Amino acid sequence: MRIKLLLLFIFSLLSANPVHAYAGPGMAIGAIIVFLTIILTFFASFIISIFKIIKKTCRYFYKFILKHMKIKKRSKKNSNKS
Repeated sequence: MRIKLLLLFIFSLLSANPVHAYAGPGMAIGAIIVFLTIILTFFASFIISIFKIIKKTCRYFYKFILKHMKIKKRSKKNSNKS
């Protein structure tokens, strides 16, 4: 039974005729929508990445400035006590 089904499967694969379908204006509209969606997601991802980089940079500088301000305050307190 399995051999008959296997032969039938192989025969159906080898004897299949291509289907000639008409791709009308609906296909073109669908392709344009897919293309625009891909472009939109690319730019959205790019903008989000840039935003994350700017956010990390701002946090770094904020912490850097706070750290140096604390060091200056400590040095002023120590110099006033002397």
